[in-house]
Amino acid sequence: MDFDQLKAFYIVAQTKNFTKAAELLHLVQSTVTMRIKQLEEKVGKPLFIRDKRSVEITQAGLTLLPYAERILKLATEGLSEVAALHPYEDYLSIGSLNSIWTAILEPMLKEYHIRYPNIAVKTRTGHSSDVIQYLLDNLIQIGIVYIPPSLPNFEVIPTYEDEIVLVSPIHSSVLPDTMIDANDLAKLPLIYMNWGPPFLDWISSTLPASYVPKLQVDKAELAIDFVKEGLGLSLLTRSVVKAELERGNLREIAIIGNKPPKRSVYIVLPKEKKNRPSVEKWLGLMRAFGYST
Repeated sequence: MDFDQLKAFYIVAQTKNFTKAAELLHLVQSTVTMRIKQLEEKVGKPLFIRDKRSVEITQAGLTLLPYAERILKLATEGLSEVAALHPYEDYLSIGSLNSIWTAILEPMLKEYHIRYPNIAVKTRTGHSSDVIQYLLDNLIQIGIVYIPPSLPNFEVIPTYEDEIVLVSPIHSSVLPDTMIDANDLAKLPLIYMNWGPPFLDWISSTLPASYVPKLQVDKAELAIDFVKEGLGLSLLTRSVVKAELERGNLREIAIIGNKPPKRSVYIVLPKEKKNRPSVEKWLGLMRAFGYST
């Protein structure tokens, strides 16, 4: 499939205007029209319905659009990676979740940057599913995730287990002192953070079926800030709250009875890239920090 045709299709789909698309592509409108027509001939269906007043994308166009977007994105990323090699000897691209970057990977990234000045590094952040897609799209060489994939040609390495702990503000007259039974969690003002399986199975069996959290966040830093401000308690990974606990900004409430499961973290990488020097150096650095690789 012609790259220029895909690019014209994508820009028209975004602007819904052939004239505007031509301006953005620095082409005359007839060239854009011709490229769309050629692409429609290849797919065998119209991609747009157009009249004098409007341009609307067809169902065939909507089906093609995400694939065109991915192809164009991959091409841009590929050119960027090649460009990144100059003036460096190698490059490394890593993807992970925000909570893992903040709590675990940030000091390693700093050390890697200092230790290997001739290697360019690029990071990406997303949910576990996003990181796996980055790997499949060849946008990163290493993914560090909570939920491991089952994919051929990829190696999955368990690297560490993280406890999930209940933390509260330092001072509160209405919150538990040092421990609480898991069955009483529903009585607390929980600032809810979804840690995925197996946490979801545990929380579903612990809280009533009708339970709805009053405040649910998708970023650990938000939960920590709200707990420190006295808005409630939260179930967070120990790595995320370790520094705050050590500084005395939060306190841990022990859970008795049905304890929350540990959160496993995995390294995922294509098997053929494991011996690449930049990847080997990163894995070696993780071992030096005490993690399994």
